Amino acid sequence: MHVVVFTGGDFPVPEHTQLFWKNVSAPDFVIAADSGFDAALVYSKYFAGDYDFTPDLISGDMDSLKNFEAKLSSFSEEKILRHNPYKDFTDTELALDFVYKRFSSAGHDAHSEDRFAVSTEKDGLFVTLVGGAGGRIDHLLGIFDIFSMDIRPSAWICMEQVLWFAPEKSLFEISGLKSDDVIAVSRLNGSRTDGRIVSQGLEWDSPCFRKQGMPSISNRISKKAFVEKKAVKISVEEGCFVIILPVTAVVKRTLP
Repeated sequence: MHVVVFTGGDFPVPEHTQLFWKNVSAPDFVIAADSGFDAALVYSKYFAGDYDFTPDLISGDMDSLKNFEAKLSSFSEEKILRHNPYKDFTDTELALDFVYKRFSSAGHDAHSEDRFAVSTEKDGLFVTLVGGAGGRIDHLLGIFDIFSMDIRPSAWICMEQVLWFAPEKSLFEISGLKSDDVIAVSRLNGSRTDGRIVSQGLEWDSPCFRKQGMPSISNRISKKAFVEKKAVKISVEEGCFVIILPVTAVVKRTLP
């Protein structure tokens, strides 16, 4: 089950994301979180005939969706989930909360106190978040913090990069990289020092990774791996991370 959530803020132009959808799959269910509705319409128009990005649900307090009454007039009420603007959770969190309640056998909840539990997508649920770049830094940081929650996305397309959730015992095989493509690895907000990653094919492989903060930033494929057209491999031995890749990378994930 592939659920796509469009959220507010800047979003990548759809033509730059073509390889991502080809690599992952077509969406089965689409949610527009507040002004993410505008991004969903742009994607629907561009990918018409290939993928259907028409929202199956519009969720939010509608405080940032301009002329929302006119824009939503063609959607039935059962496809619109309105939230009170006086709330403790963002529209992005509430949209992801809906996804897990509706499609996950675990039935995760944004109100859960267990905010650092590990989801391994064992029930086949893959969640892509699109947008959320630019604008307010608190919104940007808030979205990244969702990776430390039960309702995390599997991948977040943020402009020209994709942030992939990398749980413990997962393996990423990354191909289609250009020599100057940037690769980064970030720890989740639960810890700035824990975890262990093993990599193959990077210019600065895992023995060079930092023990504190972001383990690796502004890394790239090694000259040898690039010439030999070998995939970069990143294996998470302990802990949970976020792997940041160009949106054009082809990713094969093996989950625990």
